[in-house]
Amino acid sequence: MGKDLTRQELLNRDLISYSPKRWRINIPFKDYNLRVEDIVPALSGAIGKVALVAAFAVAWAEGFGINDPSFVVENVRLEIVIASIFTIIFCAFFNPYAGPPGTLAPLIPVVPVMVASGVHPLPFSILVGLVGLVISAFKYFSQIIKINGPGTKGGIILLFGILGISSSLDNLKSWTYSNGAPELLLILLFACLILYILLSKFQLRWLIIPACALVALFVSGLYGLYPVLRTSMAFPIMNPNIWWNEKWGIGWGINLGNIIKALPFAMLAIVMWPLDALAVKTIQETNYPEEAKKAVFDMNSTYTLVSIRNIIGAILGGGQIAAVWRSFMIPLGVVKRPIGGSALILGIIGVVFGILGVPIDIAVFPPLLWLVLIFGVFIPLLEIGLNTVKSIPTAQIASVCLITGIALNPVLGWVASIFVENFKIIEDPENDMELSRRDKVITIIIVSVTIISYFLANVL
Repeated sequence: MGKDLTRQELLNRDLISYSPKRWRINIPFKDYNLRVEDIVPALSGAIGKVALVAAFAVAWAEGFGINDPSFVVENVRLEIVIASIFTIIFCAFFNPYAGPPGTLAPLIPVVPVMVASGVHPLPFSILVGLVGLVISAFKYFSQIIKINGPGTKGGIILLFGILGISSSLDNLKSWTYSNGAPELLLILLFACLILYILLSKFQLRWLIIPACALVALFVSGLYGLYPVLRTSMAFPIMNPNIWWNEKWGIGWGINLGNIIKALPFAMLAIVMWPLDALAVKTIQETNYPEEAKKAVFDMNSTYTLVSIRNIIGAILGGGQIAAVWRSFMIPLGVVKRPIGGSALILGIIGVVFGILGVPIDIAVFPPLLWLVLIFGVFIPLLEIGLNTVKSIPTAQIASVCLITGIALNPVLGWVASIFVENFKIIEDPENDMELSRRDKVITIIIVSVTIISYFLANVL
């Protein structure tokens, strides 16, 4: 009977019948199917992951003045292997309803601001994980989404998109100029822009990350510029003492002062989680059959996994902040596959990339790294932010976030727009969001805690 089905019907049947066991061992081909389509999101996710973690590591290294040439590559190796092991154990075998733990890419351009504010990455990452565990346990993600209205959502997404494009362009410009080929900047940007438009037109935008990677390698190669392949095969360094005292060179940093400095940024990171996940969930719900509810990832179990992974990765020396694995989940939704089989392939590819080392060398090649970020992360953020701003009052609230965030601090931009929107200082007639008294109290607490911790962080 299966031979009579079209390929699309076969994929839809996999989605509708998807019903693996929760928190018990699932066997591939027995509890869920694997198809050739599963390779596409797995490969895209692995490429995206390496590039995003590299961007995090580069940002921290520049902020702290880390000169160790192996820092970025070894940090990427550590992070991708940890994430891949988590993905295999939990998303492929024990709970194939949870999305794999990826990287919170929108936070990358905020790293320089965090460094300037005295934030230490270890207490910051642990704090994000602990707060995430509490919110996941009590299922508060819907509450977070509710108190961040359209103006605030649009403003913060636009802010992260603008900051990300600006910093990525600066880095790409520096690289092309330092190699004596300033015109290469325009050629790379123009080529990827055409590619982005074409992929959007033919509804293939989920291919933008591997496509940008290929364009970056091909065009740079025409100028005789290639990735330097110097990383040998090895297992990641998993000794926290080596990482924090030698490679980072900043010590453990676990003290009250560093926790206070990290708190407002940790809250901002947590707010980004459900906003980031909503885009992924929307793509899955739009592309999957209506009867395939079990194939759509479960947000609370996903962020429980993300929180635990964030804490463990940080303690072991990692520099990224975890979130849902977006560069995997978006193409997964587009090719209409459930999580289990593709997550297994993703985890295997990730471990292979990490141990081989050479794929990391390719992914940290500057034109590839910054083009993937610009067209695979930050321009889509701009689009989502602009689509969220649908009225003049909403645009005014978003402007409060943008102006305050750029002029002072992204965290202050966020709390300013929340306050203005939730207490209707700028009233939007088209926004029918009605907040309860409890929601307003939560808003006041968030604004107060953020401002006080920000003030203390600048005094300590």
